[in-house]
Amino acid sequence: MVETHWEIAGEHKPESVPDVLRILLANRGVGPSFLDGTLKDLAAHLCMRGLDEGAELMARHISDGSKIVLVGDYDCDGITSLAQMSLFLRDIGFRNYEAVVPRRSEGYGIPARAVLDHPGLKLLVAMDCGTLDVPVVSMARERGTDCIVIDHHEVPTEGTAPATVFINPKQPGCGSVFKEFCASGLTLLFLARLRRALGAARRTNLGGKYLTLAAMGTVSDIVPLTDGNRIIAASGLRSMNSQCYPPVRELVKAAGLSGPFTAGHLGFYVGPRINAAGRMADARAAYELLVEEDPAAMVRLAEELNRLNTQRQREEDAIVNAVRCRLSERPPDGRTLVVGDPRWPAGIVGIVASRIQQELHYGPVIVFSVDEETGLARGSARSVEGFDIHAALKRCDDLLLKWGGHKMAAGMTLSVDRMDEFVRRFEESASGCPDEVFLPRGRVDMELDLKMISPELVGELKKLEPHGSGNPAPVFASRRVKVNVRKTFGKDGSHLRLLLKDKVGGIFWRGVQHYRSHGLKDAEVLDVVYRVEWDDFSGKPVVSVRDLGRLFQ
Repeated sequence: MVETHWEIAGEHKPESVPDVLRILLANRGVGPSFLDGTLKDLAAHLCMRGLDEGAELMARHISDGSKIVLVGDYDCDGITSLAQMSLFLRDIGFRNYEAVVPRRSEGYGIPARAVLDHPGLKLLVAMDCGTLDVPVVSMARERGTDCIVIDHHEVPTEGTAPATVFINPKQPGCGSVFKEFCASGLTLLFLARLRRALGAARRTNLGGKYLTLAAMGTVSDIVPLTDGNRIIAASGLRSMNSQCYPPVRELVKAAGLSGPFTAGHLGFYVGPRINAAGRMADARAAYELLVEEDPAAMVRLAEELNRLNTQRQREEDAIVNAVRCRLSERPPDGRTLVVGDPRWPAGIVGIVASRIQQELHYGPVIVFSVDEETGLARGSARSVEGFDIHAALKRCDDLLLKWGGHKMAAGMTLSVDRMDEFVRRFEESASGCPDEVFLPRGRVDMELDLKMISPELVGELKKLEPHGSGNPAPVFASRRVKVNVRKTFGKDGSHLRLLLKDKVGGIFWRGVQHYRSHGLKDAEVLDVVYRVEWDDFSGKPVVSVRDLGRLFQ
């Protein structure tokens, strides 16, 4: 594992349980109102540029009975956006539409077949893609087709696709104060405006399934769970926990989950199973599950996604282990790491890049899948705070056939014969960054006396949920604590059950390896970094250990 250097956010130490929540809010730079957002507060974001214009345009096409094609990207954000739009049209009784899900082999963006295979097409709606799809959107417009693009990716100063209506909070001139919605959140906002544009005759409820799908996309796309995203995620989770949308209910069953559901369940169990379809086979299977009405078909599709996810996990582990062996023989000699292999499926290079960064190399990582027949390499990049990978790839633009993304993640395609030059120039882009950018750091919210861990504290911490990017679960530290190992558990005996200071139970996932590699012993006095959670089995709070050792001076 990559060693983390922990920093404590402030010197404040709570004297009571209510103090803990107050300090946590202050550390995040927010006040008590952060906890109180409701669906009504989403109205403040309906001023977004293009929402009304796009809704009026689509309403006219619906009223005219026009042929409409919907396109959603092949990841969870795109699939849940596509499902929302399809369900809305179905709910209002409109049937003259087709849903197109790009294949990963076609590359990111709107596939040309979305236009070419649909004669008589009058309206193309693209979600979670389209910003840079100049050729396809231009072709559609030349054929007399209107195009609405609903996207959230970075908007270049030039070279944007010529959509009839462009909805992206990051575009110049957009009045939206909050810029971090993903496509599924934007689609929910768009449908609110479309419902109004259609009038009372075609009114439909945008609660329940729509909120659930928007929450799934929002959490899975790792956008900040603040402001409007926090409202969408919290509302969707409430819907799941009160009356779960049947296709999602079957998916969580297949994953072995039971409620109450949290953002963690969406991010680590539900989202990966939606994504597994596009990574390992055809993303359309995930879309079909989310719009399915037949209970038996829901079960079959959910089980298929679960099977694909298991296959994905096996292949992911194999690639990470192969890279681990490579690096043990030849450690990286720079700040960046670029690896590739013809045997690695293109669909999982992104999550492999994330794993490598977490476990093997803290710095910008790119993993390529190489196609020896075409001589092309398709890669996925992950960055670290302080290194803008979008800007780095822009400096390599002349070497790349296709690329796109944002500061922290990107995808690209290039010819294998240009790989060496790309690796050299990509490393150069990191040379001017300060050394501390490439030093893994973890944030501890505050020091905590273990005696404060109680059901009352767990209740206060729950007010901060849902957790995710921009609003992580609180992390605490306790110094000089006696740590007893009670037992190992798990299929391979790699996890530890601990007892801290002879009174607080704890779990350290993959803790056995940590103990061995750091030469730690049972009953040592150590610093502990952890999160506080509730254990349903014991009916008590427990700590989930993130790190332990001699961590603080």
